[in-house]
Amino acid sequence: MAITAAGVGSGLDIEGIVTQLMTLERRPIVAIQQKVTRAEAEISSLGTFKSQLSTFQDAMQELGSLDAFRKFTTASTDDAVAIAEADGDAAAGIYNIDVTRLAQNHKQGSKEFASGATVGGTSGDALTLTVDGEFTTIDLSTASTLTELRDAINEASDNPGVTATILNVGGGNQRLILTADESGSAKHVDVSFGGSLNTTTFDFALANTDSEGATLTDLAELDAVFMIDGFALTSADNKIDDAIDGLTITLTGEGQTQLTLARDDAGIEESAKKFVDAYNALLNSIDALENREFSGNGVPRGVARGLRSVLNTSPTGLGGSFDSLSQVGILTNATTGDLEFNAEAFGDALDTDFSSVAQLFANDDQGFAFRFDALIESFLDSESGLIDARIDSLNDRKDTLESNEANWERRLELKEASLRSQYAALDSLVGSLQSTSSFLLQNLG
Repeated sequence: MAITAAGVGSGLDIEGIVTQLMTLERRPIVAIQQKVTRAEAEISSLGTFKSQLSTFQDAMQELGSLDAFRKFTTASTDDAVAIAEADGDAAAGIYNIDVTRLAQNHKQGSKEFASGATVGGTSGDALTLTVDGEFTTIDLSTASTLTELRDAINEASDNPGVTATILNVGGGNQRLILTADESGSAKHVDVSFGGSLNTTTFDFALANTDSEGATLTDLAELDAVFMIDGFALTSADNKIDDAIDGLTITLTGEGQTQLTLARDDAGIEESAKKFVDAYNALLNSIDALENREFSGNGVPRGVARGLRSVLNTSPTGLGGSFDSLSQVGILTNATTGDLEFNAEAFGDALDTDFSSVAQLFANDDQGFAFRFDALIESFLDSESGLIDARIDSLNDRKDTLESNEANWERRLELKEASLRSQYAALDSLVGSLQSTSSFLLQNLG
C-alpha cells in the first residue's frame, strides 16, 4: 500500500475521516461475514448431529435384527477338548462331546539328502503334486537342490494347496517336507513323477502321528472322529459348523466335555439399556443444539418428531405377548420425555415370552429398533437425506456470500481510492487557500 500523508497541507485529519467513512461503508461486508460465520457454525453442528445419529443407529442395530437379538453364551467343562460359538440360529441346550481323534493336515517327508545335493537334470524329469483333483507340475529337467525345489513348489501359481519346507536333520543332511494346507483325508497330497524320477528318488513317507506318537498308517486317520450326544461323526476339519444349527464347535483335543448353550439375558438387557440411553442422548442433544446453531433449522425437530412417532406407534401383527415397550419395562417419563429402563421387568418379559420380546424390537417390518434404524437411515442417506441436503444448501449459500463479500471488497477498494483522491485534492486546495490568506494578511497589514 502506498504511503499517504493526507492533511499535511491543510491540517485536516483526513486519514481519520477516510477511516470512519470506510467503516460505515464496510457494514454490508460485516453483515455478510456474520452470515458466513452462522452458516459455518450450522454446518459444523450438522456434522456433529450426523455423528450422534450414527451412534444412535449403531445402538438400534444391536437389536435391529433377530440374529442380533438372539445372544447366547457358551461354556465347556473342558476347553482342552472343545469350545463353541453360537449365532442367532442357535437354541439353548446341553451337548456331550467325546473326541477320539483330531483332524490333521497330511504331512510327508523325503529321505535324507546331503545339503546342496541336487535332483533331476534329465529331460522330462518332473514332480507333480495333486490335492483333491488340482495339481502343479514342477519341471526338474534342470537339476535342482532341495531348497530350489521348495521355492518352486511354494511359488507355483497353480499350487493346489501344498507348503514345502526343509528340515535340517543334522550331519549336513536335509529332508523335504510336504504339508497339505487344509486338514482331512480328502486334502491329502499325492506325489507322482516324470522322466527318470520315481518313488525311490525322494522315498516320501507319511509323517503324521497319533496322540501317542505312533505314525499313522491310513490316510483316513487324518479326519477327526468324535461323538455328539452318542452319535458318531467325522470331520475333515476341527472346526465344525454343520453339526448343530447355529453352533460352531472347535475340537481342541482328545477326551470328553460338555458344552452348555444358554441365552445371554445379561447381554440382551445391556443392548436394551444402550437402546434407551442412545434414545435419551439423541433427544437431549437435539434440545441443546436447537438452543444454539439450529435455531430456525427444522431438521433436528423433524428427527425428534420422527422418533416420537415411532415410539408412540405400536407394532401390528406380531402375535406375541407384547406390543409396546412399556410392557417390557421401558417407560416414558411424563415430565422429561426420556425413556426409563426397568431391568427387572425386562428380565421377566424375556422369561415370559422371549420370542415376543425379540419380535417387539427386531421384527423386520414392525420392530421398534428396526423402525428407528430405518428412520435414521432416511435422514443420513447421502443422496436423499435431509441433513446432507441442508449441508449442501448451506455450503451453496456460504459460497454465494463469500463471492458477494469479494465483490464488495473490490468495490470498497475503489471507493477508498476515490475518497483519498478527493480528500487529497481538498487538502491541496485548503492548503493553497491558507497560504494565500497568510500572504494577503501580511501584505495588507
